[in-house]
Amino acid sequence: MGRRILGALLLALEPLRFAAEALRVLPTLAYRGAPAMFELAFHGGVAALAAVGGLALWNGAPDARRLASVAVLAMAARSIQSLYWSALPSNTSPGTEPFYAAATLLAAITALALLHARR
Repeated sequence: MGRRILGALLLALEPLRFAAEALRVLPTLAYRGAPAMFELAFHGGVAALAAVGGLALWNGAPDARRLASVAVLAMAARSIQSLYWSALPSNTSPGTEPFYAAATLLAAITALALLHARR
């Protein structure tokens, strides 16, 4: 049951986060330049990977745990990358990056533990 919930979260949350980011950034993307375009494309790839991993978990595909694990790791990398280096706008207060990074790592470790726990 926990894996299906994680699958639903992967399927919904990261793509919605990316959609909100893209809607906020697209009007100013030309002014931000190539680094912002590459970063937004990378974030879109992570959202697609999360959706595919979530769908695989939801459907009980044979390699769903492996794909979802890669998606969780990619989401954690995207979150930490956005905290410390980003050409896109952010609402993170200066000095809070380590706390958000620690929370991201804790969530990723929890998700990976849930994925790989014995039934």
